[in-house]
Amino acid sequence: MSEETPVLIVGGSMVGLASALFLAHHGIRPLLVERHARLSMHPRSISATPRTMEILRALGLEREVRAAENPNARYGRVVQVESLAGRELGWFDGPFREDDDGVSATGWTLIGQDRLEPILFARAEALGADIRLATEMVDFHADVDGVTAVIRDRASGATRTVRAAYLIAADGNRSGIRATLGIGTHGLGTFSRQLNVLFRADLTEYVAGRRFFLCFVNRPEVHGVLGQLDASPDGRWRFAASVSPGQTHDRYSERRCAELVRTAVGVADLDLTVLDVTSWEIAARVADRFRAGRVLLAGDAAHVMPPTGGFGGNLGVQDAHNLAWKLSLVLRGAAAPGLLDSYDAERRPVAEFTVDQGVLRYRQHSNLDEAEAARFRPPSTVQFGHIYRSPAVLPENPDDGAVVEDPTRPSGRPGTRAPHLWLRHHGRDIGVHDLVRRDFLLLAAARGGAWLAAAERAATDLGIPVDAYQVDSAGLVDVDGAIQNRYGLTDTGAVLIRPDGFIAYRAARLPGDAAAALTGVLGRLLGGRGPVRRQPGADRAGLVADRP
Repeated sequence: MSEETPVLIVGGSMVGLASALFLAHHGIRPLLVERHARLSMHPRSISATPRTMEILRALGLEREVRAAENPNARYGRVVQVESLAGRELGWFDGPFREDDDGVSATGWTLIGQDRLEPILFARAEALGADIRLATEMVDFHADVDGVTAVIRDRASGATRTVRAAYLIAADGNRSGIRATLGIGTHGLGTFSRQLNVLFRADLTEYVAGRRFFLCFVNRPEVHGVLGQLDASPDGRWRFAASVSPGQTHDRYSERRCAELVRTAVGVADLDLTVLDVTSWEIAARVADRFRAGRVLLAGDAAHVMPPTGGFGGNLGVQDAHNLAWKLSLVLRGAAAPGLLDSYDAERRPVAEFTVDQGVLRYRQHSNLDEAEAARFRPPSTVQFGHIYRSPAVLPENPDDGAVVEDPTRPSGRPGTRAPHLWLRHHGRDIGVHDLVRRDFLLLAAARGGAWLAAAERAATDLGIPVDAYQVDSAGLVDVDGAIQNRYGLTDTGAVLIRPDGFIAYRAARLPGDAAAALTGVLGRLLGGRGPVRRQPGADRAGLVADRP
């Protein structure tokens, strides 16, 4: 049997599910296949960064995600011990409670993937994504017009042929898709390996009323981290233990895993139940390219970094966010396929920078040398300071070539994330990124009212929606009067913000013909509209006519 889909996503963890969600949000119904029969019970990534939360907030998911935060997340602190029941070695602030300097309307949420992924799954399905668990891709072939894949139901063994316009490889750090395409990786390689043991036990007596988010265990026999996954006294816990490189969980019996947990807790006869065991490597690698024709790499298939800093999984979510709006416009015929070239041009430099920042944090305990210390950047810069250079940005000269900028001192130049503003919209306080929901956003300064008509004309001429607002009019107030300073505008200027929240174009002041200027800019950014071509699956089964 055969079927068609506009986008086939391989891999159903956080990045694959985020890809499905963002595509569905843009009106594209993707097909996602995940070889496992259920979502993972392992927390893996344990935080959603403020940038990830900013994205989810615009989709109306912030409250639901915060409500699902990990137990004890509000405590934020970390205790270091010889064992949970033994001697304390010290306390320190957790790694995910840094002050992000007011550069966003939201903040960190300490939530594991085991809690976040079901939320992404449910919303993606509700918006029309076709998600199939216990289904694997067993073969694929890409050509100039699309991808032909064979998928198999692992329960029945039945296979189907799927024809897709594009394939997103979200199949993890050992990506079979990347290997088949012959895309190499570069970086520092593997540093160490971790064994994750999920277990159930009542540790109330040994916690002894202490309020911590994580417990670092430091014993000659075992080094690792204990974290509570459920609020109930006899709920689930995770112990992440350091093991020798090359060792996998297959070499650890259930009995041996129980012994490791008892040693970490410091109670030789502790009553516990081992629920599941897995292993993973701490490494630093980046794919040599993120795109091969109709195939695009995202998440761990594109980049792997140490968990220190909490950037890895979040960077993958942001890959998906960057890619979804571009795929949507290309599939609808509103943008030329060349728009997708901007994905590698934008995201690979960000990955290189972020992987380096994760490595620097991983090495902090052994003291950074002078050159390493000079490269270190604060969390707000790592998350919000990226500068894109690609065909999807209309650059300004001169260009200093910087990879990032300090988001607490934003330039507002094209290629940077739109600086945070507090706005009062019809009496309700929102952040500027709350206005970036799905389409291009034109934000005009107080005397730039002519830009609104220009946006309407450009949208009509090009056949794409453009949301347009003028601050300090029609119910939108610049609370701090900061738009001109943060965006580098006069009171007649405007900025064009892309659907991913990055600035595509800036006009410091109103030109003679704003409509012609804006139409020309959008045409350049999208590579010219050209004729609308039907893509595989670009019908009622793939494109949603009335977007949610």
